[in-house]
Amino acid sequence: MTLPDFASIGASFTALLQAAAVPDARSEALAPAQVARGFRFLTAAYAIVWVILAVYMMSLSVRLRSLSQQVRRLKERLGL
Repeated sequence: MTLPDFASIGASFTALLQAAAVPDARSEALAPAQVARGFRFLTAAYAIVWVILAVYMMSLSVRLRSLSQQVRRLKERLGL
């Protein structure tokens, strides 16, 4: 087995980067309607994440309250 030729790897990598180059942002400016639509999707995504987080936190709160009551009942049962 031979060691790879780092010059050819670098040239291949450079060619890949040039092939995948992003076009100039000024040449493909987004329309304001597209930007507004993107912001709506972003806002909806953030809202969904916050709703999921709130439901999860409420679930934890209910479970914690239930466990606290169970511990209290066990302490009463043991006379502590």
